Amino acid sequence: MALLACLSSQAAFTQVETATRQLDMGLDISFISASGHPSWLEGSGGKLRFDEDTDGLKLSRGFIDYEALLTDSVMVHLVSELYHDDFGPTIDLTEAYLQWRPMTESANRYRLKVGAFYPRISLENVGPGWSSAYSINPSAINTWVGEELRSVGLEFSVSRRPQSLGGAHTFSLNTAVFVGNDPAGGLIAWKGWSIHDRQSRFNDEVPLPPIPRIQPGEWWDEQDPFITPLLEIDEEPGYYVNAEWRYGNKFLLRAMHYDNLADPQGAEDNQFAWWTYFDHVALQATLPGDIGLLAQWMDGFTAWGRFRNGVYSVDVTFESNYVLLTRAFERHRITARYDHFEMSEADRTPLDENSERGNAWTLSYQYTTSPRVSIAAEWMQIFTERPAWAYFDLEQRKTESQLQLSVRLRFGHSF
Repeated sequence: MALLACLSSQAAFTQVETATRQLDMGLDISFISASGHPSWLEGSGGKLRFDEDTDGLKLSRGFIDYEALLTDSVMVHLVSELYHDDFGPTIDLTEAYLQWRPMTESANRYRLKVGAFYPRISLENVGPGWSSAYSINPSAINTWVGEELRSVGLEFSVSRRPQSLGGAHTFSLNTAVFVGNDPAGGLIAWKGWSIHDRQSRFNDEVPLPPIPRIQPGEWWDEQDPFITPLLEIDEEPGYYVNAEWRYGNKFLLRAMHYDNLADPQGAEDNQFAWWTYFDHVALQATLPGDIGLLAQWMDGFTAWGRFRNGVYSVDVTFESNYVLLTRAFERHRITARYDHFEMSEADRTPLDENSERGNAWTLSYQYTTSPRVSIAAEWMQIFTERPAWAYFDLEQRKTESQLQLSVRLRFGHSF
């Protein structure tokens, strides 16, 4: 069973190579039952996308994923997401880039991406439309990637499979220079970690939870606070470096350092630049019994505002990790995941406590009835201790839960 995310990516590209174009579309029709705090998407502080006022039967997600070979070595890739909410157009792009894979006689393999794309972080979101292959809602780490992290720039990759090691090992190095990601960090600092399947699109204005007006005149006076994730404020590019080692179909190890190099005092039209950096490690393996193991760990820092007495106005470190086990049985797949997440802060800004600690359990079942139709059932439970909830008359310690039953329609066409 080919479990490795990188192999999935290669298989997708091979499919495009055998055809000229590949079009994938998907719709998720879901019944959702949620309990907990009101959702952060409703202007409150809850961890889930839905709450007791917004759950029920709904079209929870739609996507279009299009790839086309422009030449033998140049491909265009466009991905759009469909949501019926108030934070952007009904349908808008999440990724749009050109990819060049030159043919070379060298043992090295090269790839160049130019455009807007996700950094190479997620082991879960390897399907068309950046969909998770294992659950409806990805881990806290990859939820945040979908919320705030998009690279608008250039990524260069080189990989090599040394024949001296038998040809089973592949080593890769990716590095990128990007712009348009200065607000990244604001959402996780003021909202905290979440778990859901909503990806921010290019023109979304993603809501923030209520923020105390601790410095009138410098905040969102008379406005509902929001973040526009894809925005360049300080005109300085960021970067990331990612290294990978893959051993056949059995093992993958990935490590990344990411730094948007934003100016924490930068601001434009009520949008702030956040200096955000993190280290990330990911592991994927096939265990005995054909059980797939995925694990990711992220540790980072984000800051905004003036630098005084050794700290910024908002000065937050964050960490999250998860372990996922999955097993496929013909048309069935069962997945279990445990998430841990926490945040701590060094600043002493009044009425702006951003620390939190929590964990989450996710159990997911998928049954593929045909290539175009599958059924998924997923249960999540999230426990969080977040002192800032007291500012808004919410319990500081809360267990939130969600049951989601989905009919997932997928349409793919090569031409």
